[in-house]
Amino acid sequence: MSIFYNHIGRRRSRLEGMKSFASPLIHSLVVAVAMSCVVAEPLGKNAASTSPLAPLAFFTNHEWTAKLPDGPDGKTVSIHARFTWAENHQSIRISNQFIVNGKPMPYIDGLYVWNPQKKIIMFWYADAEGNLSEGTVTLSEGRLVHEFQEMHGDGKVESFVARVSPLANGGGWDNEILARKEGGLVPVVKVQYLADK
Repeated sequence: MSIFYNHIGRRRSRLEGMKSFASPLIHSLVVAVAMSCVVAEPLGKNAASTSPLAPLAFFTNHEWTAKLPDGPDGKTVSIHARFTWAENHQSIRISNQFIVNGKPMPYIDGLYVWNPQKKIIMFWYADAEGNLSEGTVTLSEGRLVHEFQEMHGDGKVESFVARVSPLANGGGWDNEILARKEGGLVPVVKVQYLADK
């Protein structure tokens, strides 16, 4: 049995071993840094202003309450509206409740998204009775115009237009809902949402 000692060869093999270990490590670090840069941009402070959903971003600034007329039984009724960015900043969640005599009741839950193929904001929401609404949002004369259809469980479909007008002070918005009928648009309701304190 012979023992061969080559300190130069040994040094090279250690160096090559370190290179083979360091190469995947460096590659992983480069990928991690690159991914953090890619992810940081959409989630940064400017994400709302650079997003195609920017016209809706003000919804996420507050939670909102709209006072409705008292019910026929004298109960006080309002809507509590909450809009939140999804974690990836590619959609805005809708979560609204009725507040009847101070008690929350389910109302609607849904989502706003940007459709890159159609180049338009789209939305869907389902109400507590299982009706589904879907439509589009366009900006017209400073208002967000929601054109949508509400599909009922019995197959009946109704068409609506909602005109959302932000208040100049940023502390609220008006929501005017109109039904689309054969003769044109018929007013259904107009309510004002104010920022919760």
